[in-house]
Amino acid sequence: MAEDFRTLLMETDRLVDGDRWFGDIQIGGWFYFSAQAGPFHESRPQTLQGPMGYESFELRLQGVQGVISYGRWGAWEELQNKPWAKLFTTTSPTVLFAPDVPVATCQEIYEDLLAYARTHPLP
Repeated sequence: MAEDFRTLLMETDRLVDGDRWFGDIQIGGWFYFSAQAGPFHESRPQTLQGPMGYESFELRLQGVQGVISYGRWGAWEELQNKPWAKLFTTTSPTVLFAPDVPVATCQEIYEDLLAYARTHPLP
């Protein structure tokens, strides 16, 4: 089992209105894994907590090289068969979005992305 993704979340921005952002976690040269939570994100609870205080997170996945939902790198073609893939919608060719994802599922996604990056050399 990989390290708990929540231990890697570092606050990078807090706005005057209370909005807060955690920095993206880069996975190999393949992915950016963005887990966000708080009053302006689709998480539980929707209050400011430390990373360990959330039951669910709003996730975004991006490819380091840009397009994730299709293209010559082909990562999503394989990953879309994972049970968690149905949680995501494509907001653009570069970003996949999933609201209110339980912590255990976030961890599973993180570990699947790590495994993919370990077993697939960058083109």
